[in-house]
Amino acid sequence: MPPDIQGCVFKFVPNNPALSSVVIKVLKRAYQVHTLPLPLVKAVVERGLEQSRMMEMKVESALFEEKLLAYANQLRPRFISQLNELRRQGKKW
Repeated sequence: MPPDIQGCVFKFVPNNPALSSVVIKVLKRAYQVHTLPLPLVKAVVERGLEQSRMMEMKVESALFEEKLLAYANQLRPRFISQLNELRRQGKKW
């Protein structure tokens, strides 16, 4: 069974609990599934790290979360085939 969203996020951001909690919340809100492809999680985590460094905005702010959510929704078409494959595998288990 593939790892859940929380496990994937902690794999890429083990030492930043504030950022990881925001990324987990954004991914669950955007995709509403239990598992996601690792490249998708990695892309959202990297974007979150970039936003926290470049824009000097607080990770806990609503604006940070909204921008990250918009980015996660933009990635959906790129990963739609992998998401559908995970959904099909989930029904078999």
